Parts: sequence; C-alpha cells; structure tokens
Amino acid sequence: MRPLFALMVATWFGSGLIPPVLLNGMAGTYGSLAAIPVCYVALWSSTFMAESLFLQIIWYLFFMSCIFCVGLWSIPIAEATLGARKDWRGKVREHDQSQIVVDEIIGMLTTCMPLLWIRHNPAVAFFAAFVFFRLFDITKLWPGHYFDRMERPVGVLLDDVVAGIYAAIALVVFLEAVGS
Repeated sequence: MRPLFALMVATWFGSGLIPPVLLNGMAGTYGSLAAIPVCYVALWSSTFMAESLFLQIIWYLFFMSCIFCVGLWSIPIAEATLGARKDWRGKVREHDQSQIVVDEIIGMLTTCMPLLWIRHNPAVAFFAAFVFFRLFDITKLWPGHYFDRMERPVGVLLDDVVAGIYAAIALVVFLEAVGS
C-alpha cells in the first residue's frame, strides 16, 4: 500500500504516467497542467483562511511546504517502484524519472504565488503561469541546473522551485505589462 500511495503522489495521481500524445517527454507538461487546479485551491484557501496579505502568504507557504514534504517522502519510494526507465532522450534513469511530476506541482505553486496580490483574469494568469513555468523548467537556468544534477529528492524538487521563481518574476512583469 505504501509504495502505491507514494507512486500516486509522485506521479500526481497518474498525470505523470499519461503516454505522450504528440511529443516525447510530455510528463512534465501533464504534471504542470495537473498543478493548475492545485494552484487554484491554494490561492482560494489562502484568501479564505486569512484577510491580510501577510497571513495569506503564510498559509500559501504552509500549503506548499506540506506538498514539498510529501514529495520528499514519495520520490525515493516512487523511484524504486518505477525502476530504471528510459527518458524521452533514450537515456536510462534510475532517479527523477520523467513520470515523477510532484516537482512540477511545487514549481507551479511557486510560479502562482504572486497571484495572491496581483488580481488578473484567472484564465490569462494561469495560462501565462503555465507557459512561463514550462519555459524555465525546460531551460534550467542557474542554480536550477545544479539542483537538477543532484540525485536526491531535494534536488528533484528544488530545481523546479528555482524555475518557479524565475517564472513568477516573468509572470509579474507580464501581468503588470498587460494590465487588468
């Protein structure tokens, strides 16, 4: 039961196991899409639980921390359960297999955090957050590349936090530029 639950969390309830439709290596894209409802719930619950922006940010960070901790727990179990797998480049991976997408959930949550204080059309905001996060997750800018090379669960998660920070900055600039 434990390995199955860990696999479900690490693949974000199977979104990382969806076969590629158009391109190889789409598990991260599916995981990022699956993160949008999670981001919505995190934003909604933050504004529901607290009136001040400071307390909303604290609640949002607590929400993220819970998923981060569950990710730290689930990743090594899921890696062992999945075993060696070929990635979309044909490289055999025993760690951070493509099917593990809980890191995309953390990355998208990081990207969407500014939506606590920037009010915008939700469809535009979430679409832009998704595009920016995927862009920065794929490019692995410093120090994301450093964390990506780590073969530990914390590295799996932190490279997406870094991508999420870059994407959040781009999201703020974009949303401020297009206005409400």
